[in-house]
Amino acid sequence: MSGATLQSDLLQRFLFDNAPIRGEWVNLQECWQEVLLRHDYPPAIRRVLGEMMAAAALLTETVKISGRLVLQIRSKGPVSLMMVECTSEHTLRAFAQWQGHVTDDAGLKDVTGDGTLAITIEMEDAKQPYQGVVSLQDDSIANTLETYFEQSEQLATRIWLSASDHAASGLLLQQLPSEEKQKHETEEHWSRISQLAATVTDDELLNLDIETLLHRLFHEEQVRLFEPASLAFACTCSRSRVAETISLLGKQEAEQILDEQGEIEVACEFCNEHYHFDKVDVTELFIDTVSAESDPNTLH
Repeated sequence: MSGATLQSDLLQRFLFDNAPIRGEWVNLQECWQEVLLRHDYPPAIRRVLGEMMAAAALLTETVKISGRLVLQIRSKGPVSLMMVECTSEHTLRAFAQWQGHVTDDAGLKDVTGDGTLAITIEMEDAKQPYQGVVSLQDDSIANTLETYFEQSEQLATRIWLSASDHAASGLLLQQLPSEEKQKHETEEHWSRISQLAATVTDDELLNLDIETLLHRLFHEEQVRLFEPASLAFACTCSRSRVAETISLLGKQEAEQILDEQGEIEVACEFCNEHYHFDKVDVTELFIDTVSAESDPNTLH
């Protein structure tokens, strides 16, 4: 090892000067722990969700958006929903919904069955989000995403993902466009470098700093590192947003919930924060709503 200390919650881009190939590496520790602290997931679900978090960070940097990218699994298996969100501000959040017993050694297909993986990109200046959907035919998130890039982006892409109880990490390689006359040479570079990367182990991916990892994998290549980006866990839920959601229910339905339960409780799936609204809160909420609607100076 080079002696460098592994810094967590970083994403780093790199480029091969001797080949038209770009790469990214990400290691998540603190923000991954923030997710695990909020929900007690079975080990198999933790592995998949951790890999999805690492993948979301890599893909957000790959598409270079100003907005957010969401990876979402829907299935009829034990896991009905998994969702990871990464923003262009390098914040992440994630959660999973499941039912029944999930064995510790269950693979992706065991927990999802015949599910789908949706990639949604919401740009700040776009009217409609972009969404691509790929079936979970492979038994890994990495292989599924490689299939997506092959089908929709026509870009040769390799991805390696790993997650443990302490970290989630990932490595991405992508072939850059080249001139037709250089196609044969480009393919040779891609074959060589992707084969070298394929020797990476889970232990290396999770525990080595980027300099040491790249030296082990590509010590005979010319690799240039760019400045790292820091990542962090962050949730966008708030009491005011929950209040807006309750107001959309309508006064009658909100009062019916109050009569049945004594209060309205809403929990954020991502951060597990619980918001409580009693009768006074709900009454004030709908008074404010009526006042806003009747005010002639209110902008709609």
